[in-house]
Amino acid sequence: MAGSMSWLGMAANAGINLTMWRVYLLSIVPTIIFAFVFNLLIASTLSTLLIKWWTRGMANADAIHLKAGTIRSWTMLLVMCFTMSTRALIMNGTLGHMTAVQFVLSFFETLTSAYFIRELFIMPAVRRIMARTHGTPKQG
Repeated sequence: MAGSMSWLGMAANAGINLTMWRVYLLSIVPTIIFAFVFNLLIASTLSTLLIKWWTRGMANADAIHLKAGTIRSWTMLLVMCFTMSTRALIMNGTLGHMTAVQFVLSFFETLTSAYFIRELFIMPAVRRIMARTHGTPKQG
């Protein structure tokens, strides 16, 4: 997800050209490492805490599982999108020149594109990989 969002942001800002590809290829490994470590240490911990908080008092295991999946999904999307987009703004020197309104609008633009990339490309790929790894459940 971090790689696809980085590529999309760079392509939108610089156009698809040789310079964009060079910068993308140089930045992709540090971007993925940062996203993985941040996800492992911060975002997953936050989502676990939110799940515990918002499912306390629930007794139905299926309902807890469903709610936990929704909470984890949205927490990861919001936290990672905010962190990665802010990191990109800091790295390219744009953040200091933005007003609060521009920052908020930029975040919602990034969040919208991240949501659609996740739903259209990332999650279908994950589902296919999981089906192959764990076997497709038999119907009926």
